[in-house]
Amino acid sequence: MKQPVSIVAQYLAAQQRLRTMRGQAMTEYIVVILVGVIVLILVTSGQPSVVEQMVIALKTFWKNFSYIISLP
Repeated sequence: MKQPVSIVAQYLAAQQRLRTMRGQAMTEYIVVILVGVIVLILVTSGQPSVVEQMVIALKTFWKNFSYIISLP
């Protein structure tokens, strides 16, 4: 005959299952983000990558901004 399981034990078991599922979701999320970042960095068709374009844009913006604020 099966022993009755207390409500507390059932609750703790459910919490453990949720924690495990949350950990798996986080791992999947990290893997997808890493693949996306690698694609953004490596995929180039003769042009600078997206990251390089962003760095160039920020440098240009800062150069122009510093010029404008230096005017009297």
